[in-house]
Amino acid sequence: MAKYKSFIVALGIFTALSFVACKSTPEPEPAPVEEPVVQPEEGAEEKTEETVPTENFSEANKALLSKVEQSRAAAAESGAEAANPVAFKAAEAEYAAEKLASESATEDMSAVLNDLNNRYLALKSYADAKSKKAKIDANNFASYNQAAYDEGSAIIDELAKPESNLTFGSVWYKKATDAETKMESVLDAAYRSLSKAERTEAFKAKKDADSVKASVSRKAEYDKGVQSFKSGDAAYVTGSPEQALSDYTSSKTVFAALFQEISVARQKAQEAVDAAKKRVEQSETVAQDADTQAPLGDEPVEGIEEADTTLLEADDFTEAQNSVVELDETLEGEAE
Repeated sequence: MAKYKSFIVALGIFTALSFVACKSTPEPEPAPVEEPVVQPEEGAEEKTEETVPTENFSEANKALLSKVEQSRAAAAESGAEAANPVAFKAAEAEYAAEKLASESATEDMSAVLNDLNNRYLALKSYADAKSKKAKIDANNFASYNQAAYDEGSAIIDELAKPESNLTFGSVWYKKATDAETKMESVLDAAYRSLSKAERTEAFKAKKDADSVKASVSRKAEYDKGVQSFKSGDAAYVTGSPEQALSDYTSSKTVFAALFQEISVARQKAQEAVDAAKKRVEQSETVAQDADTQAPLGDEPVEGIEEADTTLLEADDFTEAQNSVVELDETLEGEAE
């Protein structure tokens, strides 16, 4: 493969040079003018032409090969071998050949090594594009940007064909990155839409939590929900809608749980108050009956509450009003 691609590069250069050569007919060169021969003076040393040393590209080749190896590692880590076995195997065969050649070559190998580097970069982008497509398919996200999904899928299918490996690495790389970009745009559209909807639900859940004074009775958890909500806003506006969705979901979950748990606790407390009131009323009836049969006078009787006894302390909710954290219902720059 290395020899084939080297031949392609050489052929391209040869063709370009041939085109330039044939572009215009050169004018006849004038007859050479004979220079008079100057005899060296007696005793003078005869000068000899200095040989210009050939440039050695050994170090440059090694530096480029190191760059190739970094791109190769990144491609392997992204799962390129499983994503496109044929293309990865072809790149590996060329890598082995170029690595061996660079150990002793002094000529410029930049053309083939840069091409190989582009091929590994392309393999990484291709693997990432396929991974994102799989994520889109698993979540039924294609409809959020159908045009980009269809175009990206077509490129992925094209690059999966063995004959696509005959193109230059730079061409392969451009197509692979285009496919990845299109798949990323589908995911971005999906997560932006979903996170905005989830933000609305989280905001409603916070309002419910505020209605039961969660900022007072469960302040630590309440603050955690507020922080998740704010983190979601930060992620959304900085271009991380998937993280924003996760943060909004966490916030909604916290606030919903607080509302549910506090509501249940308040219901139980109210039931206890009602039961206590009923016992007071029953005690008062018993006392009246007993007083009729055997008057006790004005002395209080142990175990019997007065009718106007305060069972729960009054709450003016000042602390709750001061502890509530206000959040913007609409994201800055986003219209609902």
